[in-house]
Amino acid sequence: MNGGIAAHHVDDPRMMSAGHVDSHNIAYGGGRTEMPLPPDASNTLFVEGLPHGFADIFRPFVGFREVRLVSKESRHPGGEPHVLCFADFSTPNQAAIALEALQGYKFDEHDRDSSSLRLQFARFPGPRSSGGPRGRH
Repeated sequence: MNGGIAAHHVDDPRMMSAGHVDSHNIAYGGGRTEMPLPPDASNTLFVEGLPHGFADIFRPFVGFREVRLVSKESRHPGGEPHVLCFADFSTPNQAAIALEALQGYKFDEHDRDSSSLRLQFARFPGPRSSGGPRGRH
């Protein structure tokens, strides 16, 4: 347990369904062909439901670059800023593998109120021309 949330290891069967696991990476293997990508595929995933301190869940995936936290101002005066989370990969195929493997991943399968990951391809991947500070993990 880590902060009240059960951590799952890379050898978790739910993560292995995307391909094979070696000591460092998760990737397609075993004769599987690359999956067809949707038209909106990019090398960046928009991530919802990632608890604080769990950004390392993406590290085992081939092509993983970084997790970026982007703070947006609240729409309401005096409200808390909204933090958006993005996971960057080298290619859209590598992002798709992580998306397929982690979609719906529950951090504590014994707690029905536990958060689960919701992933989708980011609509506007990569750095924005407007700049602004970005948190990196």
